[in-house]
Amino acid sequence: MPDEPTTSTVIDQSGTAALTDQDLAILERVEKALLDGVALKRWWEQKEASQDYSQQFELVREFNPSDSSRAFFDQAEINGRSLPVMGSVEDSLYDQPKQAASEKVLNEFREFVLHYFMRISSYRQPIAYVEARRHAPSSYFRGLSWCPEGEGRRTGFGFSQHYYKLRDSGLIGKFRRGEESAIVDLREIGKKYEWVVVKVRIFNFNLTFKLPQPEGANVQVPLEEETFLVMSRDFITNEDNPSPGVLGRYGFGYAFIRNLTQGLFAYGPGQFEAAIELINFHVLEGGETRAHLGFVVNRPDKILNVQINPFDLSFRLADLMSLGLTTTLLKPVRNAIDRLPLSLGSFDPMSAYITVANQLTAGMAAEEFCISREQMERDFLVQHFNQHYEMLSGSLLTWRQIPNWLDTSALPAWVIAGIKP
Repeated sequence: MPDEPTTSTVIDQSGTAALTDQDLAILERVEKALLDGVALKRWWEQKEASQDYSQQFELVREFNPSDSSRAFFDQAEINGRSLPVMGSVEDSLYDQPKQAASEKVLNEFREFVLHYFMRISSYRQPIAYVEARRHAPSSYFRGLSWCPEGEGRRTGFGFSQHYYKLRDSGLIGKFRRGEESAIVDLREIGKKYEWVVVKVRIFNFNLTFKLPQPEGANVQVPLEEETFLVMSRDFITNEDNPSPGVLGRYGFGYAFIRNLTQGLFAYGPGQFEAAIELINFHVLEGGETRAHLGFVVNRPDKILNVQINPFDLSFRLADLMSLGLTTTLLKPVRNAIDRLPLSLGSFDPMSAYITVANQLTAGMAAEEFCISREQMERDFLVQHFNQHYEMLSGSLLTWRQIPNWLDTSALPAWVIAGIKP
């Protein structure tokens, strides 16, 4: 791991936001994440070329199915260590032009993918509701209210940029306030920038658990997942005429940076030991565009990280009974208690449940009822696969509504600034 940067050596003198201690702690993790990410990408590209995965299975989407969607388990050798990994790969039609010439599609699509895609990759789904006669209640009692709120559900991936390293000088800086949403032109990564660190908010990311009862209901846990990612020229694709029948290949990818702190979930975006994501597009001779997405991540050691803390448990139960009012009203008390060393350790109830269920049934729980770690891993890959689908669907609507992506003066302000409506 590289030495911790100091303010005097990292600030870009041409102008940058001030770096805090938290910024420096994040920057300390960038080089390792990038090193592991590049190694994992090369391993995956070799595996894709030979289709020689240890275990491979199909991912099936019933509505608007992909041409090819598959997932895999394997063992990757990266930077001198062996890492159990899993991943998914999707090949699908993105768009079929109706009248535009293929050359026009090529130039516009290149600009769309490399300049604007990361700015428009999240969107709000339409929502309908009946106007309430009463005003929305205050935040203290909002959990008790049945009054409708006119806030559409956002889906897709929301990106913002935060740090960079200049290629020529090696100086590291932080994007200033107001620049976060206007993601840089990805063609500048490898030219102007050695790397860029972005943060992604994965919208509509839910974990679903089935209650262990006959005809048991499903419990859906919404996760507001955010994590930092690093992008270098190793993850940027910008190729004209890469192969016969293909006019262009454009796209981007990134390596995941592990979060500084750990919450309830010990596995998920922000808690990966090593992970990459690749989002590439092909423009064919007829103007048809196709998407090729890949995701590779280490397999989990544990799923949940439940702290054994009597006071914390008491607050959680009180919150459950009061619909969140306890923490709101007693926030100073909660903050004071959180600073005390009251934790008795942690455990993973999900992994424990799987182990006990299979021990008591001599493995029948896994064989007959799919209660196994592997099934949870498959479910995770399906969930990530669905996130890809939502992101592509939303971006396609935006791609089609702009008459000319090369005419900067006619682009909407929210596209230029990356501020989603």
